[in-house]
Amino acid sequence: MGLHLGITASLVAAALLGLDLYTTWAIWREPDLTGMQKAIQSAFVWLIPLLGAIVCLNVVRAMNREPTARSNFTTSE
Repeated sequence: MGLHLGITASLVAAALLGLDLYTTWAIWREPDLTGMQKAIQSAFVWLIPLLGAIVCLNVVRAMNREPTARSNFTTSE
């Protein structure tokens, strides 16, 4: 039982480490953030690992998303 728990904990830790590394990489690649914003978001990712990574990754992805129209109707002139 102890070995199984240790392997599971190691896999979860490795996945969390990978998520935090990917999020930090995505933050530092974002050209619209200042150096201070990047540093604060990176600290947030590493101080609150899972929640921080999810929030910051969603922020970076939202910054790169093209705006979409609210409806498919076109206005007539």
